[in-house]
Amino acid sequence: MLKHFQWLVLAALGCAVLPAHAAEPAKHVKWRWEEMDNGPFFSSNIEGPNPVLKSITIKLGKDEEAAVSFDTMTLRMAIGWTGGFLQLPKGRDGLEGVPRPNGEVNFHTPQGPGWARGGDFTDPRKEKYGPLQAEYAKWKGLYLNGGDVILSYTVAGTPVLELPSYEADSGLQVFTRVIEIGPTKDPLSLMVAEDTAMSGNATATMASLMSTGKGMATAAGLLGTVEGAKFEILEGKKLVLRLPPLKKSVTFGVAIWHGNAADLPRFSTFASSKSKLPSLAKLTKGGAKHWGAPLITQGKLGTGDGPYVVDTLTMPEPNPYNSWMRLSGVDFFSDGRAAVCSVSGDVWIVSGIDDKLNKVTWQRYATGLFQPLGIKVLKDKVYVLGRDQITRLHDLNKDGEADFYESFNNDVMITPEYHEFALNLEADSKGNFYFNKGGNLGNAKMAHHGSLMRVSADGKKLEAIANGLRAPNGMGMGPHDEITTSDNEGNWVPACRINLMKPGGFYGHVFTAHRKPEPTTYDPPMFWVPKSIDNSSGGQVWVTSDKWGPLKGQMLHMAYGTCLLFNAAYEIVDGIPQGGVVKFPLKFDSGIMRGHFRKQDGQLYVVGLVVWQSNGARQGAFHRVRYTGKPVDMPVGVKVRKNGLELTFTNPLDPKSVADGQNFAIEQWNYKWTQNYGSPEFSVKDPNKKAHDPVEIKSVKLLADKKTIFIEIPEIQPVMQMKVKYNVKSADGREISQEFYNTINVVPKS
Repeated sequence: MLKHFQWLVLAALGCAVLPAHAAEPAKHVKWRWEEMDNGPFFSSNIEGPNPVLKSITIKLGKDEEAAVSFDTMTLRMAIGWTGGFLQLPKGRDGLEGVPRPNGEVNFHTPQGPGWARGGDFTDPRKEKYGPLQAEYAKWKGLYLNGGDVILSYTVAGTPVLELPSYEADSGLQVFTRVIEIGPTKDPLSLMVAEDTAMSGNATATMASLMSTGKGMATAAGLLGTVEGAKFEILEGKKLVLRLPPLKKSVTFGVAIWHGNAADLPRFSTFASSKSKLPSLAKLTKGGAKHWGAPLITQGKLGTGDGPYVVDTLTMPEPNPYNSWMRLSGVDFFSDGRAAVCSVSGDVWIVSGIDDKLNKVTWQRYATGLFQPLGIKVLKDKVYVLGRDQITRLHDLNKDGEADFYESFNNDVMITPEYHEFALNLEADSKGNFYFNKGGNLGNAKMAHHGSLMRVSADGKKLEAIANGLRAPNGMGMGPHDEITTSDNEGNWVPACRINLMKPGGFYGHVFTAHRKPEPTTYDPPMFWVPKSIDNSSGGQVWVTSDKWGPLKGQMLHMAYGTCLLFNAAYEIVDGIPQGGVVKFPLKFDSGIMRGHFRKQDGQLYVVGLVVWQSNGARQGAFHRVRYTGKPVDMPVGVKVRKNGLELTFTNPLDPKSVADGQNFAIEQWNYKWTQNYGSPEFSVKDPNKKAHDPVEIKSVKLLADKKTIFIEIPEIQPVMQMKVKYNVKSADGREISQEFYNTINVVPKS
C-alpha cells in the first residue's frame, strides 16, 4: 500500500538492527479466513499485552509488514507490531477465540483512556466493558483513502483526525501517528507508549524509556511544531505528550520506536526532521477504489411442481479477494438492489436481480467489519450490525465502494466471550433500531448480556428493553412494530423458542435475567419448536406482498439448523401469544437466518451460512423463494377454544376428508425448564416419564367458511408442545398431508 510517509528517509540515519532479545517467531501457516483480503483494516477483539475489546487493526507498511490496533472504546493506540497482520482463531470457523498479533510487539499502551483532559488518565467508566462517556471521548468512525485509514473521534468535544503509518529501512522500525486536532479549551494529554522496569528522560520534543540491564529503549518524538507541547514520563514507565489549550487547529505527529539503546541518537535525528505533514482533512473525501469492477455470476432458477420454488443467486466464489462469503444479512435499496453482509466482515451490493438471474453482479462495498450478523437499508443508507457497533456506510465519492465507516452507535458492551454475538438488525416505523445481544453461557458479566437492545433513530441512545436471552440468532419486525426473537436450545432453554417481545419481559435464560431475586418463571413464548424440525433457529419475516400467493400478513420463521422455512400462525389470548408452525416443502443450500421481501417483485429473499449445528451443504447461500402461481394449501390461523382447536387454511377444504377422524392424530409433550442443556420430551400425564401422550379427538368438523377445521379435544389443556398431524384434501381434490407444531399457553374459558 502507498502511505503518506515516503518523505521519511531512514537510510540516512544508519539504521539499527532488530532488538537482540527478539526470538524468531514460529512460522504461522495461514488458513482460509487469513488468506482472505480483508481490506485495509479488520475489526475484532485482540489479545496482547493489554487486550483490546473493540479493535480496529490497521495494515501498515509498503508490504503490510506492520500493524497497529486502535481501541475504539478508549481511543488509545493500543498495540503496534511488525512481522505480519493477525492470527485469526480457527475454532468454529474463526468465530470462537480471539485474534492476536502475528509478529513482534513493538509498543503498547496501558488499558484505559488514550487521551486525558488535563493530565489525569484515570478511567472514568463504571463498566469497563463499554466505551468512554461521550463527553469525555467519542469514536466517530474511519475514512479510507487508498491504503490509508484515517481515524475520526472527539476528545472533550474536540474533533480529531488521526493517520497511523509505519516506515522501516535496514532494521529501524518507526510507527507514526499524525494527528489533526483543535481548537481546544482545555489542555489535553496523549498516551503514547508504556514499557516496564525502565528509567526515563523527557524533553519538549523527545522522550525515552531505557533499560540499562537489557540495553533496550522505547522512545517517542514530536513531528512538526506545537507551541507549548512537551513529553512527560508518568510512573516511570508511561510516555505521555502534553498539549496546551489550542487556539486553532494544528497538525502534528508522534513517532514511536523500540530498539537497541545505542540507536537512540539516530531515532532522535529522525524525529527532529522538519518534513511536511499531510493534511488529513483532504483525505476524508474518498479515494481510489479497492475492489475494481463488479463480479458477475449466473443464477439458477428452481424447479418443482409446487406453489413455491427456490432460486439461487450464485455467489462469486472463488473470487479475486478470497472472500469467504458466509452471508448473514440481507435488505434492499429503493431501486431493488440488494445489500448483503457476510460474517467474514464484508458487505456486497447485488444488482441484476430479475426473473431469469442470467447476469447477477456483485460489487464488494465494505470490508473489515466485526462479525456482522445483521444489515438494514434505511433511506438508501446501509447500516451494519457488528459485535462492536452499528456502522453506517457512506460512499463519499460515488464510486460504488464505502469510504466512510461511520460509528452510528458503539455503546454496546462487549467481552471476548465467543457466544455473545450481536444478532440481526431491524428498524421500527419510527426509525429506531433493534438487535439481540447474546449471552455468555454462564452468569452475565455485564449489563447487555442476553438482552434485546434498542438504539434511537438518531443513534444517540442505546438501551436494553428485555432480558433472558441465551443464543438469540433470530429476530423479526412485524407490520405493526411487533418484535419477535428466537432463542436456541441450551442452558435454561429446553428447546428452540420463538418470542413475541414486550418491554421488561424475561424470556427464560436465568443467567441473563438481570434481576434479583432470580426469576422462578418466564414470559411464555409464542411457540416452542421441537429439535426434530428446528435445532437452531433463524429469524422471522412477515409477508408484505400479495404477489407471494395467499399468505400476505403471515409471519414466516427460518431454521438455521435444518435449513427449512416455516409458515407461522398465532393468536393472543389475555395478552399472551400462542401458536405454531408448519413446514414449507422446500430445502436450502445453507442454514437460512435472515429474510426480506423485495418490493419490485414481491418475492422472499433469504441468506444463510453454516458454522455449526446445521445440515446445510454449503457455507453460504443467497436464495429467492418464488411463488409459481399454483395453489397454496397451508394453515394461516389458529385458535384455541375451551374444548378444542381451530385451524384455518388458505383454501376451501373437502368436507368428507375433514369429517373422517382417522385423518387426524395429535400428540403432546412438555419440556423441563432447568439449568441443564436442553430438555428431553416429557409426558404431560406423567411428568417424569420421557414420552409423548396421544390426545383424544372427540370429533372433527368443517366450519361454515369451508376453510376452518374444528378439532374437538375434551381434555385440552396448556401444553408446551403439540403435534397435529392431518391428511385431508382441498375442495378441488389436492392432497394435504402436513404436521402443525404448536404451543398452548392459555385455554380460554369461553
